[in-house]
Amino acid sequence: MYKVKFVLTLLCSCAVGLTSLAQRNNLWNEFKNPSTLHKPIPFWHLNGQLTTQEINRQVADAAKSGFGGVAVLPVTAGAQHPTGLPSPGMSPTYLTEEYFSRYQDILKAAKSNGIKVILYDDVDFPSGSAGGALQQKYPEATRKILEKTDTTVTGSRQIVLPLPKGVAMATVAMNVSSKERINLSAMVKEGKLIWKVPEGSWKIMFFTCKLNVDKIVDYMDPDAVHKFVSLTYDQYAGRFSNYFGNVIQQTFYDDVGYVTMERAWTLGFNKKFQEIYGQDPSVFYPALWEDIGPQTEAARVALFNTRAELLAEGFPKIIGEWADKHGLKTSGHPPGNYEIQPVDMNLDIFKFYRYNHIPTMDAIFYQGHGRAGYKLVSSAAVAYDRPEVAAEIYGAFMEDKFDLKMMYRTAMEIFVRGVNTLIPHGMWYDVKSQSVRIPPLISPYSTKIAPGLNDYNDFAARTGTLLRGGRDVSEIGIIYPIAALEGFYHFQAKDNPGWGKFAPPKTDYLSLSDILTNQVHRDFTFIHPELFAGNQYQIKGDKIELNNKTNQQKYSVIILPSGKVVSYHALKKIKEFYDQGGKVLATGTLPSKSAEFGMDWLVVKTLKAVFGSDYEKPADSKIQTNAKGGMALFIPEVNDRNISDALAEMGIAPDVKWDNNLGPSSGNGALSYLHKVKDQRNIYYFANSSDDVINTKVALRGKIIPEIWDPYTGKKMSATGVAHIKYKGLDYTELSLSLPAVKSVFILEKK
Repeated sequence: MYKVKFVLTLLCSCAVGLTSLAQRNNLWNEFKNPSTLHKPIPFWHLNGQLTTQEINRQVADAAKSGFGGVAVLPVTAGAQHPTGLPSPGMSPTYLTEEYFSRYQDILKAAKSNGIKVILYDDVDFPSGSAGGALQQKYPEATRKILEKTDTTVTGSRQIVLPLPKGVAMATVAMNVSSKERINLSAMVKEGKLIWKVPEGSWKIMFFTCKLNVDKIVDYMDPDAVHKFVSLTYDQYAGRFSNYFGNVIQQTFYDDVGYVTMERAWTLGFNKKFQEIYGQDPSVFYPALWEDIGPQTEAARVALFNTRAELLAEGFPKIIGEWADKHGLKTSGHPPGNYEIQPVDMNLDIFKFYRYNHIPTMDAIFYQGHGRAGYKLVSSAAVAYDRPEVAAEIYGAFMEDKFDLKMMYRTAMEIFVRGVNTLIPHGMWYDVKSQSVRIPPLISPYSTKIAPGLNDYNDFAARTGTLLRGGRDVSEIGIIYPIAALEGFYHFQAKDNPGWGKFAPPKTDYLSLSDILTNQVHRDFTFIHPELFAGNQYQIKGDKIELNNKTNQQKYSVIILPSGKVVSYHALKKIKEFYDQGGKVLATGTLPSKSAEFGMDWLVVKTLKAVFGSDYEKPADSKIQTNAKGGMALFIPEVNDRNISDALAEMGIAPDVKWDNNLGPSSGNGALSYLHKVKDQRNIYYFANSSDDVINTKVALRGKIIPEIWDPYTGKKMSATGVAHIKYKGLDYTELSLSLPAVKSVFILEKK
């Protein structure tokens, strides 16, 4: 029996070893000769008279240039960015039988050339109009906004006021002095408010939903989204289902959210609020515009969180379910996915991606725009264990400043922040300069970049191949301060500086993102407080473990960024972590208000227990400790020195140790890294998007045999200057790192 067991064990061990070897060989082969499946797929804007012959020519040329496919995006005539000059639209008309005939030509051409087609779900952007057909056929399914009408009256007397036009959502009286609020909905009869006003001065507020304000679908209403699906997605399924899963593997929706529509609302709001919070929201509606007293912040959090849930459970979920049914994956993004304030555009970036198979970000306008927020999208992908993260990239970059070097700069800055799939913006059917509505032209017909497109696409595919899937090594978790952002936001504020920018003073979570990535050189992950408070994140000794099936993480330190409002349930877990030996760092402003109703005192009590009774005195800030080795420190102002010193003082060993604190000075880029574990081997990606030449030494924690994989050439070479060293009692592998300007490289653990 013993001999049989021994033989079986030996056979199993050999099988595991052969499997591991095969995985390593496959990874190298995929890197050396990147698959078309992993190459960038640009938007192909259809802006001219479509013909079968021209479609065949352009699809073939796209394939020859190394693109992995085309994301077909029909457009109408419009003003060119940024000149304002007229640019042509597509002919035939969208969703006509002639249009679907030309779409069939595209699918046939893609199949014969061995490339894919991404199914874009509308004409123009944002998604949701069905080319205007939704408004014509289902006007009730279009977006709505919330309006407030108010008047101040004095008691005591009876008043009769007519209700404003629109669907009534709430009718509330608020005492001007005491902030006492009364729900007057029961006093409304036959379109009139009849109420005997008590003593004092009272503001009477009517909140109504205005219908049919534009042509886009009500993203928060599942029934409305189903109507949109019937006009668009179902039309493709009925005609081209034999291409699903092969030529068409992915769908895309664009800018699903709210730009210039901060008061977006939906008729099902009150019902959803009742489901989540177990009470009628009417008396909280005034907080959307003004201070209602001690409950202001909690009321805003509840109201804006309800809206975020409605969006998540609306368009993205319905499209995700449709894609599941047809064997496809969804991709796409909301507007402002990188901005500091989500409440007015995407509502809650984590919740938006809950049902998105391929979380996607939008990298537009210029290199580095929104760079500090890129990690929000990849962090959402981590939370939901999604292996693929995409970026719509280069849209509206200035043509005169755009070149291949700019393509590489921007791509590596996105890759190093967790993206692994690129969707360039893009190709155009009519490539005349006056016809390209949104430059730059990224196409085999661009004389500026065409000679380098094949090399660029190979580089992007090799990089994406190594970064797709696996486990991110990120030992710093930053709590996403959504409660502070929601608790501060209010409608029609006079001091609102613009879309995505109306955030509380001292909001620093995106500053932390840039400091950690570009200056301190420590990787991190944003964590949504609602998920953090749940079972997905578990305290194991002095670590917090993210229990995903694949992308598991262990956090040695949790950072609570600046904010007045915090989820008490998340804060309670931070305290439990600290009590068990965990490290906690807080920055900027410590919270004093709870996201939950009636728990402000618990927030203050918990903070005192973690940061000490004098935590409100920044000058007295010092590390608090406990018997189990827990450490907590409050830093009033964040900068690279403060963060570096705090991590060092807490004994948080670096994953990658740099020979010196490098910081490119050219101003044209940054130096960053990303660390993954994939197929049981460590993979490090180092990116220098600047014009500086980097020559230094790096030390990778642990003892490994490193080798260099070049994503530009598909070659590998031995590392130089390799030595195994000790740093603060830990093993590190030191090696030389040389990066010319605008270059990146992989360092892999040799097996």
